[in-house]
Amino acid sequence: MKSLVIGGSGFIGRNIIELLNKKGHYTISYDIAKKDNNANEHIIGNISDYDKLNNSMKGIDYVFNLAAVTAPPEFEDIDSHGYEINIMGTYNILKAAYKNNVKKVILASSSAVYGNINVPVKEDMLTDAYPNLYAVTKYTNEITARSFSLLRHLDSVYLRYFNTYGLGENSKGAYSSIIYKFIEDLKNKRNPVIFGDGTQRRDFIYIKDNARASVLAMEKGKTGEAYNIGTGISTDFNTIYKIIKEEMNSNIEAKYEKNPFSSYQMFTQADIEKAKNDLGFTPEYDIRSGVREMLGQ
Repeated sequence: MKSLVIGGSGFIGRNIIELLNKKGHYTISYDIAKKDNNANEHIIGNISDYDKLNNSMKGIDYVFNLAAVTAPPEFEDIDSHGYEINIMGTYNILKAAYKNNVKKVILASSSAVYGNINVPVKEDMLTDAYPNLYAVTKYTNEITARSFSLLRHLDSVYLRYFNTYGLGENSKGAYSSIIYKFIEDLKNKRNPVIFGDGTQRRDFIYIKDNARASVLAMEKGKTGEAYNIGTGISTDFNTIYKIIKEEMNSNIEAKYEKNPFSSYQMFTQADIEKAKNDLGFTPEYDIRSGVREMLGQ
């Protein structure tokens, strides 16, 4: 099998490539950045470039689309550019996949499509109260891909990733995952910053679990379906920091500051029954075991 991973030099893309290689796939990475993975080939390109995408998909069986303007707060700063890249870039990918008879497109979506819902979310629990334009682009991409499935018979699945962390995470400065920031701050003897009182909760999924679920979606995902990719467990930031302090034998205290972001989810938790039933996916890492692997323990 031959697989193209768009966004292959990114955090999730690199790990998907590792799994595909182990399964015997010939892997090609497509990214705006230089090669930072173990793919068999690497193409430097932008998802705005339809012709390059089209040429890159010749002979390809599976396409993973992980390329996007990602962090929601970052998206607010460059919203028009991000909107164009996320929507038209994905359209270019779907069009090229259709033209080249790709077997399936695995599309990275986001838990952001649920907005601020304070209960574990199932895939059908969508509202029209999107927290920002980033979430709008992600759901728009799902609808576009579903249209390609219905009208052009292009198989596709949509993975609503929850908060992914782990070894090899790319630094995004202020927009890095809270687990990454806590660890880096303690390594550098800094007081980590927690917004609010630390009771905000997230469903954090370790990168290896994320990549495994993504490959399972390639193998078993039902076309036109969305899947929550999380753990089904929500953990508050105070508890996460306590775990990291214990694992790093640190006595540094966190600083609590006012939240500067206008769009900020206070709670996320995936209901992963659909992924369990359709994909056979069960997460293997909890927060502590994930942190230990990040610390090399």
